[in-house]
Amino acid sequence: MNFSYLFIILLLFINNVLSYGYVGHQITASIAQKFLLPKVREHVRELLPKNANGNLYPIASWADRVKFTPKYRFTSRMHYITAPRNNPPDSCTVIYTPGKIDVLNAIHNYTNRLDPKSNLDFWSRAEALRFLVHFLGDLHQPLHVAAKFRGGNGAKAIFEGHKTTLHYIWDSRLINKHIRELGYKFTFSDDIANNFYDGPFFEPYVKYIINLMKTVWKQEVAEWAVCNEEVEYIFEKETQELLKPNSILFENNNKQTHFEVNSRREKEKYSLNKKQTSVSCPEFWAVPLNRLNCQIVWKDYIPDTELSEGIYYERIKRTRIVEKLLAITGIRIAAVLNSLLG
Repeated sequence: MNFSYLFIILLLFINNVLSYGYVGHQITASIAQKFLLPKVREHVRELLPKNANGNLYPIASWADRVKFTPKYRFTSRMHYITAPRNNPPDSCTVIYTPGKIDVLNAIHNYTNRLDPKSNLDFWSRAEALRFLVHFLGDLHQPLHVAAKFRGGNGAKAIFEGHKTTLHYIWDSRLINKHIRELGYKFTFSDDIANNFYDGPFFEPYVKYIINLMKTVWKQEVAEWAVCNEEVEYIFEKETQELLKPNSILFENNNKQTHFEVNSRREKEKYSLNKKQTSVSCPEFWAVPLNRLNCQIVWKDYIPDTELSEGIYYERIKRTRIVEKLLAITGIRIAAVLNSLLG
């Protein structure tokens, strides 16, 4: 095999690996891992496969890999929610129907199955951890909570000169572009598999997001995981100090626009007044996430147009919406696991 042919294969491999189904889920799990209580980290480690080396992120995309296998085909409908009367950018609604097969009920189900009080066997709880980490990630990709054009899978677009879909742009290409813009360079070394699968290549992006949490968003982070007054989420003492509004960790005078998920106004407007069925509250979180489909995702979308530049992309970049969604997901994964296993 000549070098040019090998190079083409590697490029195809990279394009396949850098997808939200893999990298986005790993990033959220990597962020979550940094906020786990020591006791919870050890509990999670016990439920992880040995080749994960105690890291949460290698299992984050497992649910995508198995959803088309005979054993787990029933889970394919759990990766999204269909919402009648949902027609972004004109209207964005979410209806939570207990017992329906969708991502909201899946999160409740696997939260309860992971609970030590469930008395399920080891593999059932290990399986629940895999699904829970993944479905919490899916929930925070706005097109997983929008039914229009099959969640954007049928919405044709162009991104950086390549024909694609709106769904794949939000699943993959935005994250890929942002990682590249941070200056990450691929290295074709002998341990290429380790470079991709053990996480170092996205760590600069994770550090960038953590820095945003310490600076631009530091007064919001503690509220991201709030469901209601009855649910308490615990973070490590180190993290509590990090998230104090008056803690000065970095100087940053950049006051760029960002969306707010858990402001008092949003809580009052979107409280569903339903009895929580688990320590997580996806039906609450889904509402403002779905509204992003009207505010950003479908706004200014024109079929078969270039979306990696111009007003569409500039709004995404200016608001740091992709980074904030990844950050919120990581915090919520950590909060649910800390509350459940702490």
